[in-house]
Amino acid sequence: MRKIAVVLIIAALAAPVLGQEKDLDLNDLVNRALERNPGIKALDDAARASKFSIKPAGALPDPVIGFGLKNMGLSWSVGKEVMSEVDLSFSQTIPFPGKLRLKADIASTQSLQSAEAVRAAKLALVREIKDLYAKLYYYQRSVDLLRQKKDVLEEALKLAELKYSVGTGVQPDIFRAQVEISGIDEMLLNMGQMITTTAANINALLDLTADSPLGQAREIPFYALTADLDTLRQKAEEKSPRLEEARLMIEEGETEVKMARKEFLPNFMVQVGKGFKGPLPDMYEFMVGVEIPLYAGRKQVPLLEQAVSRLSGSRHDYASMKNDVGYMVTESYTMARTSGDLAGLYKDKILPQARLAYESSLANYQTGKVDFLMLVSDITNLFTYQTEYVRNLSSLWSSAARLEELTSLELINPAGEAPFPSGAGAAAAGR
Repeated sequence: MRKIAVVLIIAALAAPVLGQEKDLDLNDLVNRALERNPGIKALDDAARASKFSIKPAGALPDPVIGFGLKNMGLSWSVGKEVMSEVDLSFSQTIPFPGKLRLKADIASTQSLQSAEAVRAAKLALVREIKDLYAKLYYYQRSVDLLRQKKDVLEEALKLAELKYSVGTGVQPDIFRAQVEISGIDEMLLNMGQMITTTAANINALLDLTADSPLGQAREIPFYALTADLDTLRQKAEEKSPRLEEARLMIEEGETEVKMARKEFLPNFMVQVGKGFKGPLPDMYEFMVGVEIPLYAGRKQVPLLEQAVSRLSGSRHDYASMKNDVGYMVTESYTMARTSGDLAGLYKDKILPQARLAYESSLANYQTGKVDFLMLVSDITNLFTYQTEYVRNLSSLWSSAARLEELTSLELINPAGEAPFPSGAGAAAAGR
């Protein structure tokens, strides 16, 4: 009876939520990744640098100051000959009105694209951290469950050995339990490898060495996904940084077409100068020049065709990306809903039933009403369903993290009461 009590105590502990100390916080991981990730830093620097290109793009070309000498013969004749002088001139090229503004608009749009690229990269990084965190949680909880299953099977093995020693059991039951225990050792090795690989991946995103300790992931709570698909699609179209970046590419292309058409119009050059003649009267000069687009067929026309083709390509890219985003939202939403429904089914129905079946088999095995194979089967079913619950919970969070990246909504908030809001009141993930 003492051994039965021990097994029952262990079985009572074999619940899907395990009471181990956990010291790895998801919010802390996200914040550290956004602060430390070198890829994000590089994009931030590039976006900051792009802002400094706006003013230069709209500035006038640098003026030219010229110095010249007109001299009669080889001997110095300035002040002696009327045609001899020292010239000082100032010239400035002035683009046709509107060209500088369009160049500044192009640079400004490119800067906005860089900012959207940073936002997209941050959302992708947050999604990757949350996805890896969910996987780490699954692997670590699977190890916990495997160890608990091993403890239960070892107690069942002792019970089988006891029954065999008194003549009420059979030796194959002992071998069967030993095989099950050896199989768990194999799975523990595989899970240990997955934990090491996942932790190394997280450390790489945090700009840490691969073997830096991370600790145990905190418990992931279960919530049902309440956001509707139409709302998520709408938010993705409105807030997706990738779509916004593609839209800005169209805007840039339209401005480039306007600029290419402006290039058919001439630029101007203004020059003023003074000729110093010494004791003789000085000479003054003023000149206005106009560029002639003489080679428009070889320069301006191809550039306009190029700009039109790029604009067309940008529009097609946007349409294609919009379709891709819509598909990915649908896919991630379906996966999240399915994983959530399965997790809820395991939590509310399958696990309680499996736990009752296991306890019944354990009691009936003592009285000889069921064989050892049935007991091992019910033990395996219980822990398999617990592992499936954790796996689907992890999949739910991974899919929701992907939806966050696509919609710029904060759907996963471990500290909040409703990490999967309906959409309208969700805060944008403007990280």
